[in-house]
Amino acid sequence: MSKIKDFVTSFSFRKLLYNKRFTVPVSIILAFIFWLLIVTKENPIIDRSFADMTVNVNLENTIASENGMSLVGDISEQKFTVIARGPTYLISSLKSEDFNVYASAASIDAPGEYNLEVVAIPNSANKGYEVLSVTPSTVKVSFDYIDTKEFTVKGMAQGVTAKAGLIAENAVVSGAESDTITITGPRTVINKIDSVVAFADVNKMLEASTTFDAQIKLYTEKGKEIKLDNLTLSETKVKVTVPISKKKTVPVEVAFTKLPEGFDKASLSYTIDHKSVAVIGTPETVDKTKKITLSPIDISSVSKGSSSFDVSAVLPDGIRLFDNIEHFTVKFSTANYSEKIVSVSDFSVKNLDKNLSAVCSKVKNVKVCGPRLSVNRLKSSEAYAVVDLTDKKAGEHSVEVLICFKDKDNIWAIGTYNTTVTIKKK
Repeated sequence: MSKIKDFVTSFSFRKLLYNKRFTVPVSIILAFIFWLLIVTKENPIIDRSFADMTVNVNLENTIASENGMSLVGDISEQKFTVIARGPTYLISSLKSEDFNVYASAASIDAPGEYNLEVVAIPNSANKGYEVLSVTPSTVKVSFDYIDTKEFTVKGMAQGVTAKAGLIAENAVVSGAESDTITITGPRTVINKIDSVVAFADVNKMLEASTTFDAQIKLYTEKGKEIKLDNLTLSETKVKVTVPISKKKTVPVEVAFTKLPEGFDKASLSYTIDHKSVAVIGTPETVDKTKKITLSPIDISSVSKGSSSFDVSAVLPDGIRLFDNIEHFTVKFSTANYSEKIVSVSDFSVKNLDKNLSAVCSKVKNVKVCGPRLSVNRLKSSEAYAVVDLTDKKAGEHSVEVLICFKDKDNIWAIGTYNTTVTIKKK
């Protein structure tokens, strides 16, 4: 008790008022109490703006969603301002996250562009304030079906020149598994795509084939470039190669098969619709190319009634015909030719095992062709048949023969002939 008496006796209210440890906290508490009393009693109403808000487009249970349409593009760049009204103590504590800003797509039933009404509602159940407005009041949206389509990519190199004597050819897509690309996007855009180009801006002179980085560009049928917005490409980085080639003119040569032994090809009289052609290809290959040979003509198919043949060129790797000639026409001059029937009983056997012997049957009704004078003088005894018995064993075999002529280098047999060969062990 004595301590309490001593404290009461020594306590001075005046000293307490001059003590900052006491006055500062008390002042704050009193200020808050007064503010709370004023707010509670007066209840002032204020408006507050919430800017830079994005909108959510509700597609749930809509016709657009059920029909497979989708929202095209990014609408997040469209910003909205929400103005809310309510008591100061409520409005001052709100954040942008406390509002749900949305637009309903319930009215969308076909692809196209629309302006949808934007609405903002509180996320919480607190009813002490209201949303006055949303600015702007509508959001611009685009709806479409989303399609996927495959396109062939064409190479393009701008500003390419070649060193003198060389040719810069059209650029080709390179460095990829294929020259196709898959594009996914709005149907209205996909349907406008006519060509897909891998474009490289080169602008230089080339001495050898060179590869460049390229970018994908899309064009309409009229050549207008299509923006890549809202499109998804399976490839965005591609390369193109510009082939540097050389061109040269070379003679054309006719080739033959089934020519009789000792036959003189110079004795044949024929014309070619292209005696020489321009070839193009890699410089090193073109330099080595001295002539172009045609696919062989079977001499046994040439006769007075069959004298014109369409044949293609046999080209070395890295070479092609500059003029893209599909075939060459070879015509034989048969006016001075004659045909004759002979029988062949003389045989030249080749590649028969040394432990075997062979007997060949006579080949009858062999039709031969050649210059009239040579054919008229030909005797059956001057004809013989070459028989190739490679890998043939003992027994009887039907073997195709090559009809040849002794001391005659300008006659051949028309058609195909066989002989029956009997092979025995010695």
